[in-house]
Amino acid sequence: MEVRQLRYAVRLADTLHFGRAAEREHIAQSAFSGHIARLERELGVALFDRRHHRVRLTPAGAAFVERAHQILAQLTDAAAEAKRHDPRHQQTLRVGSFAEAAGELTPMIFSIYRELRPEVRLEFVELTMVDQVERLVAGEVDIAIVRVPLDDPRITLRPMFSEPRVAVLPRRHRYAEAGALSVDDLLDEPFAAADTGAPADWSSYWTCDDRRGQACRVGARVRSVGESLMAIACAGAVDTFPLTAARLFHHAGVAYVPLPDAAASTVAFATRARDTRPHVTTFDTAVAHALAHHLATVPHAHAVPG
Repeated sequence: MEVRQLRYAVRLADTLHFGRAAEREHIAQSAFSGHIARLERELGVALFDRRHHRVRLTPAGAAFVERAHQILAQLTDAAAEAKRHDPRHQQTLRVGSFAEAAGELTPMIFSIYRELRPEVRLEFVELTMVDQVERLVAGEVDIAIVRVPLDDPRITLRPMFSEPRVAVLPRRHRYAEAGALSVDDLLDEPFAAADTGAPADWSSYWTCDDRRGQACRVGARVRSVGESLMAIACAGAVDTFPLTAARLFHHAGVAYVPLPDAAASTVAFATRARDTRPHVTTFDTAVAHALAHHLATVPHAHAVPG
């Protein structure tokens, strides 16, 4: 039994679709199916019921996947712990950021950090909607600049600032020229919703599920701001963005309209829980200094106590 077989079984349990699971793992569907079949042969039990053109977990499969989740989490923790004790990782800060990061404040933060820790090399990694937590937990990045809500006990979040949200509409939408909109105006629209694998609470926030009381109507599944903009401009979907994204991401096919009654968007940085390495904790100091002296560079931003 191989570690990747455990991962494939967990992925298939999450998607219940061989094609989508194979796509998430970046392998051919035939190869993915072969790994699942070999795993079942090795175990001598069926993990998935494939009848009636649907994929379902068997009772044995549910028990196996639960344990596989635990094993994979332990392996991830072990790898991260090993890296924490490797001197090479004490001299590099790998920073993951999603979309606009902290907007205009971002270069200020890193300028201050470089003054505080000139010996540390900075590396930057672009995160997507579906991997922004997992790449941090897996030790691929040390810091992640993200948007909340993200409720995960494996990470520690430090809020930085909040700002208004805007509606993102096709340029020809009936509301594209409106001076402002209410969230209620968007509730029946098809949304550019985060793809499978994105944190559920995070995805629901952007599609206004709390106001609607149920999941949105999905116009397209997306993994990045770029994909969302294309879905809005070309497929008639809508979305909500933080105001910073409206300033930094221009697209000829979309219109940004103020959404004053939407819950504010908060940007935060995340670290792995209990990561107290000095070059990581110094980032907290750099952020605090940037917020105290440069927050005004982000229009309409408000500091978050904490």
